[in-house]
Amino acid sequence: MSRAWSCFEVVNSAFLRSPSVQFAYLTNMNRLTSSFLRACFVLALLVFPNLSKSQDVMNGGFESVSSLPNTTGQWTLADYWGNALSAVGDPDVYHMEGSGGGDLPETPVAIISPLQGMAVAGFIACGEEGTNRREYLTGQFSEALIAGARYQMTFAIANGERTPFSEAGLGVSGLGMFFSEGSPEQIELSPLELEPHFAFSQVIFSREWQWMAFAFTAQEAYTHFTWGVFGADAQHGIEVREGSAPSMAYYFLDGFKISEITGELENEDNTSNGRGPNVKPDQPDLDLDDALSWFVPNAFTPNGDGENDLFSPVLNNMDLIKMEVFNRWGELMWMTTDPNANGWNGLHAGGAEALTGAYVWKLQMKKMNGQLVTKTGSLNLIR
Repeated sequence: MSRAWSCFEVVNSAFLRSPSVQFAYLTNMNRLTSSFLRACFVLALLVFPNLSKSQDVMNGGFESVSSLPNTTGQWTLADYWGNALSAVGDPDVYHMEGSGGGDLPETPVAIISPLQGMAVAGFIACGEEGTNRREYLTGQFSEALIAGARYQMTFAIANGERTPFSEAGLGVSGLGMFFSEGSPEQIELSPLELEPHFAFSQVIFSREWQWMAFAFTAQEAYTHFTWGVFGADAQHGIEVREGSAPSMAYYFLDGFKISEITGELENEDNTSNGRGPNVKPDQPDLDLDDALSWFVPNAFTPNGDGENDLFSPVLNNMDLIKMEVFNRWGELMWMTTDPNANGWNGLHAGGAEALTGAYVWKLQMKKMNGQLVTKTGSLNLIR
């Protein structure tokens, strides 16, 4: 497929729409080092504890390829991945050791490096409004899911750094996932008229990788999942986010994983959110404002390289009351009540560098309705 050569604004907000899904949106992951990424994944384990490791996504990082890609449209090189059985849809796989239009970090769409490993996938989620142009990526589980069991799925998404002549630059709402026994079948480039098991109701667009994690109950023995925009353009918002006349919303994907959840998920009031064949969600549409209104990274790298040098919370429709960081002896290392503060730079008050290792943070916030919320957690300082 012809694609022009491809810088993106970071949009760190997304809303979740789903009848049976709870969602944790892990963002603020700009230009993370590999150590930071490994540390940040622990956050998903904190949000969804007691995970089993027996289940997996086959080739979830697109590392296993039959040969190195040398142009776009070579999705067939990535083992265990499909294009929803379309006769003409041609998602892409890119590799650091690829060539031509199949190499990284500069692809024919945007500049991006793998989140982890050597490879990523990419696809056209939609074309210009009214064209109803779609591509989909279909992945496989290592074994069929257990009907009635709960699972956590994580993956990362980005748009990359658009270059001046790229055809990309659109953002689209309605990106979602559909689970099935076997792959669905797309007719050429037409939208799949299926109801996704969850979908973002807001436009997603970000230069940088954003981790995402969600929990769901398998209603059947699902073997496949399909990612993309379901339904016609009229059901979704398509916006120009970069470029003067972009013709497609293009997304890169990496790091798909799935694990069974054996513990209960809890709300802030410690009530259980049970999920199962006979359990209905507490509310039909979960919104990010209610499901997860704050995020605190669990690692940062204050080494002076300009990347992830500051530690600070990210609040969505929450007011900051106070943020504190303590060392393991209980000494206060940093504190702020200013929502516009830059964040902790890894230094003592006197200017000396804090030691590498574990710290504890305490965050006090106020909801829009005036309710006070206090959260605590651990932080890894990595140099």
